[in-house]
Amino acid sequence: MSAASPTTPPLLHGRYRVVARLGESRLATVYQAQDERLKRMVLVHILRQELAAQPSLRQRFEEEARRGAQRSHPGLLEVYDSGEVGGRPYMVTEAIDGQSLAEAGVLSPATALGVVRTVVGAIALSQAQGLPHPPVSSQNVWLLTGGRVVLLENWRLSPGEVAADLAVYRAPERARGAPPSPSSSVYALGILAWEAFVGRRPFDATTPEAILRQQYQIPVISAARPSIFSPELDRIVGQATAPDPSLRYPAPIDFARALDQYADAVSAQTGRLAALPTARAEPSTFRRQLQRVSRRRATQAAPAVAPPPPPPVIREMPPQTQTIVPAPQVDQRQIDRQIEREVRRQMRRQGCRRAILRRSLQLALAFLVLYGIYLGVRYAYDYATGQLARFQPGEWVSRQIPDLNELLPAWLRDPGATAATYRVVQPINLRSAPTATDATTIVRVLSEGTLVQQVGPPQPDATGQPYEWIEVIVLDSGERGWIANLQGRLERR
Repeated sequence: MSAASPTTPPLLHGRYRVVARLGESRLATVYQAQDERLKRMVLVHILRQELAAQPSLRQRFEEEARRGAQRSHPGLLEVYDSGEVGGRPYMVTEAIDGQSLAEAGVLSPATALGVVRTVVGAIALSQAQGLPHPPVSSQNVWLLTGGRVVLLENWRLSPGEVAADLAVYRAPERARGAPPSPSSSVYALGILAWEAFVGRRPFDATTPEAILRQQYQIPVISAARPSIFSPELDRIVGQATAPDPSLRYPAPIDFARALDQYADAVSAQTGRLAALPTARAEPSTFRRQLQRVSRRRATQAAPAVAPPPPPPVIREMPPQTQTIVPAPQVDQRQIDRQIEREVRRQMRRQGCRRAILRRSLQLALAFLVLYGIYLGVRYAYDYATGQLARFQPGEWVSRQIPDLNELLPAWLRDPGATAATYRVVQPINLRSAPTATDATTIVRVLSEGTLVQQVGPPQPDATGQPYEWIEVIVLDSGERGWIANLQGRLERR
């Protein structure tokens, strides 16, 4: 800034005359200034003094200034200029005059719909282009004097107030530590839409824990504001604010499309059809009326019929009728019999498990006894024949213990082999059963480069062919089947 006297406002880069300090946002101190060159009011956002020494926040501010100038949307502030002063980066945006959505109170349904569509469109555009945008909050949505709606960084709240304000719009999965995603942005926009139509926030809690409990009990708009009754609007906003992220719209652009379709539906008009004269007179009189109508249509154009006003979509909620459904008759004796059968079935299962365990222990003990007898006989034979003198006692014992690798099959010795990943080198058939003699078992032909995952031990071919069958899952489609492990067809990864 240039030097200024105590009575002269400072001049930034010889162009922007600072008039007043408005407040601080999350990153910047905001000033109102006069553009001396173009003679218009602007806003100057300068990185806060205590954040200038933090490289990550400085880079983030400069990124917002640079990429903010690349986007153009009526719901976002237009960036005019950027630069650096006193070692602190700044950006210049358009000035605004209005009030926040939180201060506006109850809006008309048409105005609320316009506000929500503008904000959702601004967020959808920013995320589609990978550009930063202000956080979603009714404190950050401003209704300008000319009817325009803008999403901006609010400079009138303290850092503590900002955290409490944004907690209302934080999705349940974000409160549990999940990273931000397009689905969490949809949730914040859904809460903003609910607030715009009802005139208040859906939560009266003040702590994050209490807000998280109330997020699963958001009422529909028609219940919170009975003067608005639109089941389609309740469905759209309810889907956007679903606690489960998999039930929401995948991204803000999908939420924007749903709002556009709803706006088109509520603004559609239906034309009125012209009616012909009714045949109340005699047939000859009716024929003369038709002839006059035909001659009039042939000589002059039919008068334009003004379309009727659009049908009311938002109306009073109809009275609710309570239907009493009789309680089903319960056969208690049948239930008791089912419980007895289930108890007997569980007892049989437990008895079978105990019998299997007992028999396994008996077989293991018998094997140990027989193997001990075998070692005794072998020892006596080696002693009698003089072979025992050639070995140390420990070496002799180790030679009598069989190699487990020779007793176990290959797939059991190497458990990783049953979960191997293969790449198809040459096209090969995926079959529903391990047989190559039936053409009806072919599920599809796996092309070269397809990746498959083995899910079990190999099986020999039932017809005696010199190859094995392995059960696999195709990684690109999830299909499951059998393929023959032919030489040169598969490559293990």
